[in-house]
Amino acid sequence: MQEDFIHYLWKFKKLSGQELLTTDGEAVKIKSLGTHNLFSGPDFFNARLEIDGQDWAGNIEMHIKASDWYLHGHDDDPAYANVILHVVWTHDAEITRRDGVDIPVLEVSQYVDPNLTQSYRQLFDVKNNQFINCEPQFSFIDSFKRDQWLEKLFIERLSQKSDRIQHILDQNTNDWEAAFFQLLSRSFGTKTNADAFEQLASSINQSVVRKLANDALQLEAVLLGQAGLLQKSRKDSYYKDLAEAYAFAKAKYQLHPSLTPMKFFRLRPANYPTIRISQLARLYQKKPVFFGALLLAKSRTDIHQLFEVQAAKYWDTHHVFDKRTDERQKVLTTDFIDLLIINCIVPIKFMHAKTVGSDITEELLEIMYQLKPEKNNVTRGFKTLFKVENALQTQSLLQLKPNYCDVNKCLSCDIGIALLRS
Repeated sequence: MQEDFIHYLWKFKKLSGQELLTTDGEAVKIKSLGTHNLFSGPDFFNARLEIDGQDWAGNIEMHIKASDWYLHGHDDDPAYANVILHVVWTHDAEITRRDGVDIPVLEVSQYVDPNLTQSYRQLFDVKNNQFINCEPQFSFIDSFKRDQWLEKLFIERLSQKSDRIQHILDQNTNDWEAAFFQLLSRSFGTKTNADAFEQLASSINQSVVRKLANDALQLEAVLLGQAGLLQKSRKDSYYKDLAEAYAFAKAKYQLHPSLTPMKFFRLRPANYPTIRISQLARLYQKKPVFFGALLLAKSRTDIHQLFEVQAAKYWDTHHVFDKRTDERQKVLTTDFIDLLIINCIVPIKFMHAKTVGSDITEELLEIMYQLKPEKNNVTRGFKTLFKVENALQTQSLLQLKPNYCDVNKCLSCDIGIALLRS
């Protein structure tokens, strides 16, 4: 038994309509449940009750055992001075507030339908090698209810990502173009070089990026130089041009190179920092005020058109300097652009809309529904339970598994609640 089951009973009015009595035999009538508190302090704020014919307004605290009140130190905590009812599963101790006044106790175990308790216990009866608690019952969930919950989870995930975007905005004095350049660069670095690419982007003032964007070679030179990739002496003529351009810009703009080295080991050549940096430079040559253009892109097609660029021609026959390869244009692939949409573009468009008081939720949901599902251990686990069809679902599942399933927050999950009601 977990405390969240008592929260569920209270929040969803499973105790309403019954003649409730405190452990002292006083009648309890619930006039207002109060507001569920998800942070520290009493579990429900501003409830209204009638106890033994007298009206009370205050907070509700809940525990499995009444003695948990003392175990958690509530008897000496001023945050619990306005608790008017202690709701417990088992009454094993009399409790008092810090002023010494007894608090009425409602022992709810005697008021719960045994079938509901059994359903709750089944939800947490986890077998060996079971992916999530409700795995045996998951297929019984109505698909409409499931998809509604996944959309809510996706918005929750975007809201959490907004905290990081806000931090980067604060570092850039609310310059959206500068913040976007750092976030986009991080995505260009993929998982292996994400931190290095973000640090690279933050090492160059956005005003310098705008000035250099008129000449893709100059911007590529500065990015490569700041990344520490133009430090050696080479015979390659393109390398020499880049090194010369970087030396000039470094002195002119007083640039200080990034400190995090780029990694090449075990990367696919398409993800080599040299290729991604060249593509990033060409992107900003195409649209120097890129975030402004992105805000006008309303669909996946619009976004893909913005990202139709390729690395400098030199990289058609190279992945690194001085080593020729078979000729192949290094374009941004459809799959890569879709990853940018998932990890960077949709989150920052969501954050910007929220900041300016606009609602583009349906637009963003539609874009995500058009993207292929991601492949990882979490999404593979859920694919055994239902057909995962798009990136909105996979992003939602990445929110669901660690934040609800793994920590047994089944009664904070719409699926868990639906199973309990069935």
